[in-house]
Amino acid sequence: MLQRLNIGFILPSFPTYSETFFHSKITGLINNGHKVSLFINSDNTSTSITDLTAIYIQADIGKKYLMPFILLKICLLNPLRLAKFIKLESDSNVKYLTIIKHIIINSHILSKRLDWLHFGFATMGIQRENVAKAIGAKSTVSFRGFDIGLYPYQHPNCYNLLFKRIDKVHTISDDLYQRAIELGLDPNIPSEKIQPAINTEFFNSNLNENFHNPLRILTVGRLAWKKGYEYALGALSLLKDKQINFEYHIVGAGNYKEAIVYAIHQLKLTDNVKLKGQLSHEEVKQEMEWADIYVQPSIQEGFCNAVLEAQAMRLLCIVSDAEGLSENVIHEKTGWVIKKRDSTAIANTIIIILNDNVESLNKIRNNCVNHIESNFNLRSQNKRWNSFYY
Repeated sequence: MLQRLNIGFILPSFPTYSETFFHSKITGLINNGHKVSLFINSDNTSTSITDLTAIYIQADIGKKYLMPFILLKICLLNPLRLAKFIKLESDSNVKYLTIIKHIIINSHILSKRLDWLHFGFATMGIQRENVAKAIGAKSTVSFRGFDIGLYPYQHPNCYNLLFKRIDKVHTISDDLYQRAIELGLDPNIPSEKIQPAINTEFFNSNLNENFHNPLRILTVGRLAWKKGYEYALGALSLLKDKQINFEYHIVGAGNYKEAIVYAIHQLKLTDNVKLKGQLSHEEVKQEMEWADIYVQPSIQEGFCNAVLEAQAMRLLCIVSDAEGLSENVIHEKTGWVIKKRDSTAIANTIIIILNDNVESLNKIRNNCVNHIESNFNLRSQNKRWNSFYY
């Protein structure tokens, strides 16, 4: 029997609506007997994850009157760990005042007994690079779309120290791992690819093989620039010019809504497009039961659970070649992978699908279900996470 471990996850906040991978991973570890603690920045303690060992909130560094008390408490209760942390920081050429800031930021972690400290995103390891070694734990980091595909372009060399301190790496796609190596990750550091998984018992469907009139097209995702909605809308404008009748639903919420609404208006698609807002899993499933074709036109995408769900629901999926999407969908076997930022390619692929025969499309649909059930089920994912830390 494997040893029961104390595992701490560092996250910016509790897993959000779209971060189902954290829910399934943490719940699976708890169900396998491990003790799991969350270290978060936010003081919002609302979570659907049960049986957590503890929840620790990062000190608000903006409340300067708390700093002397935090420092005194660490000095009295954990002097050896504090001394080790200061030495590691000094050896990393961190300035004195910055070390004090890092002590306060990490005060909720430095006193804890852990076997592993897991950074849920690479960005969460910044300013915390030396914490694991200071408390005698091993550290690991998960590579995801934003922190590897976007953040380093605005913050060059941001992971130089983190990559020197990590004991093991988790990635959700080969593409993100290769990008991390380009950013300076040592390929000799142990790594493992564990892709996202979905509830295949919930997301399943006996989809009607006949297309509706108007054609029903769907995208699920945050309203963010990186999701590439303008390219899907551009493709639909081309379809409209060809007198193809359709209805397009966008499920999700976010701060990019204004730009999307403007694009819909500018392309004269107001009567064809509906913004459905943020929906529950049950409502997302209903939308997938409604749809004929699923489109994911992302400019940048780590992997995308919604595409897994769409394939499990036997939808015909068109995705861009952004990062992990080309590992998510197998081109011309479980869907179609096209170049990102290419509205014409999306439109042409939809036309190809409409002109294809039922037998060929049903083969794609059946391949989708087998692909998801074989490679992206929660049971297999939980088993792999249970052995990841050994």
